[in-house]
Amino acid sequence: INKPVNMNWDTRGRLWVSGSTIYPHAKPGQRPNDRIIILEDTDHDGRFDKRKVFWDKGRYLTGMAVGHGGVWIGNSPELSFIPDRDGDDVPDSEPIVMLDGFRLSTNNVLNNFHWGPDGWLYGALGVDDPSHIGKPGTPMEQRFEMSRGIWRFHPVDHTFERVADGMVNPWGADLNEF
Repeated sequence: INKPVNMNWDTRGRLWVSGSTIYPHAKPGQRPNDRIIILEDTDHDGRFDKRKVFWDKGRYLTGMAVGHGGVWIGNSPELSFIPDRDGDDVPDSEPIVMLDGFRLSTNNVLNNFHWGPDGWLYGALGVDDPSHIGKPGTPMEQRFEMSRGIWRFHPVDHTFERVADGMVNPWGADLNEF
């Protein structure tokens, strides 16, 4: 894995790592093969001793969060969901595109997925040129225009909201009492 690298812990104490092998650009004819790997420490000595490739067909993976029956990914230029409802570490289907219209750039893309205390999936967007974000098939006039900010997405009702806009290339945010 070259970069960007994303890491997330699951409820079973395993480390999920995603990253790009084709960053910053795929070469002509190169098959997307960014991957998500699960690392597990089965003997509890502080070092992983089990490694499994969960999925290896990503194109420029820039964000990842484990939860709600699967894995949420920034499969740029889309926010997608890979279901694994039975928790067997095998995708139940190909990724389901939840939102599209995120702009692509070398390193200013949708990123930094994390769960908020309100149950929403939060992420950042760091592109100067505006993205036009919406569910697949949404007409342009009904899409959210956004650049350089923080967004959130509800994993159950699929609502998208801008939280902050107009920042300079954000790659994360902390949540606190404010």
